[in-house]
Order: sequence, then C-alpha cells, then structure tokens
Amino acid sequence: MRLIAIASGKGGVGRTTIAANLGIALAELGKSTIIVDAGLTTPDLALLFKLEKSVYTINDALAGEISISEVLYTGPKGVKIAPAAVSLDQMRRAKPEYLAGLMRTVPEGTDFVIIDTPSGLRRETIAALRASREVLLITIPDMVSVSDCMKTRLISEFLGLSPIGMVLNRVRGEEFEISAKEIESILNVPVIGLIPEDEDANRALNKGIPLIILEPKSRAARAIGALAERLVKTKK
Repeated sequence: MRLIAIASGKGGVGRTTIAANLGIALAELGKSTIIVDAGLTTPDLALLFKLEKSVYTINDALAGEISISEVLYTGPKGVKIAPAAVSLDQMRRAKPEYLAGLMRTVPEGTDFVIIDTPSGLRRETIAALRASREVLLITIPDMVSVSDCMKTRLISEFLGLSPIGMVLNRVRGEEFEISAKEIESILNVPVIGLIPEDEDANRALNKGIPLIILEPKSRAARAIGALAERLVKTKK
C-alpha cells in the first residue's frame, strides 16, 4: 500500500483539486484508492464530493469513536473518500496525532491512500506528513509558491520523507512563469506532472463535480490521468 501526502507550501495552488481528481484517476486504473482529508480545520474535500452532510467523518475516527472503515464513502469510479467534518464541535474532538495509527488500520487490499495535506506547517500538517510514506509536492509556477513549497520539502525530509516528485499546476506557458527546469533546480525535486491552466477546471469546481468526471477529455484532466499512470508504473 502506498501512502502519499499531497502537500504544498501555501494554499490556493489547487492541492485539494489534484488530490481528488488523482484519486479518481487511480481508481479508474483499477487501483483500490482512498482519499483522506487531513485538513481538519480547513475541510475542503467533502465539498468536492458533496459529503459535507456526512454522518461520520475522519474527525470521529481521530477522536477514537469509530474505525476508519466507518468513515469511507464511495465516490466516482469506486474511489473511497474519508471526508473531514465541517462542524466546529467535530473539529475540536479530532486528535491529529492519531492519524498515523489510523492509517495502519486501512482495509487490506488498498493500493493507494492519497492524503490531502493542509497548507502551512501547522499541527495537522505535520500529522499528515507523519502518517505518510511518500510526498508529492504541488506548486504553481511563481516564486512565492515555490519558496513556500521549499519549506514543505525541508520539513518532509526532516520527518524522513523524500518527495517522489513535484506537480506544477495551473501552467499557462507565460513568459513571467518560472520554468519547470528552474523549479527543479531550486527545489532539487523532479517535476513529474504539468497541469495546464484550464477553464474546464474552474467550471468543474463551480459545479461541485470533479473535473475528471465532468470533462474527462479536458487538458487538465488528461494531465492528471497521465500523472496517475506514472504513479502506478513507479514502484516505491
């Protein structure tokens, strides 16, 4: 089983969108996949899958009240989702430090666990990284995002996790953008995915439907599909 943290330095780079669509793409390739929302105080994954009214969430499991299996909901292509709670009371009860132990109880036969890691270096971010075995970094091609991503790379390595690669999101091909080659040089991490800026992605977000389901032939959806294929072919 591969436990992959989808991590970025700052918010707003499309990390959750990539985590959601990548999970679906892996499931579409026949891999048993779970997407976990580790953003316990900033839950977004539930909104993308219309699970904001879920009776049980990852917060309940992290409060020691129920098992991980009881918070898994079936999404598109058979992907399983463990959403985080949107209520303040449930947020308070969850203990992020239990996440690593909880991941050891994931159902047998699971191929991939994609952990949507919150931005910044807060308590729940560290807990999500500790619960993972691999890290996939997400950034957009500007210096602020790349600089923040460097901090995440450093803390990941401090925790014993070497990033498997980096995804550049919302690439426009404009002259002012930092190139993939330059970012590889700055972060010393290979770029393994380029996701182009795509209006279909914004439309999918507004509709609350994962891009890879709403517009599977869009440029961004195809790029995420290619990333999923690369992860499947790359053995840990």
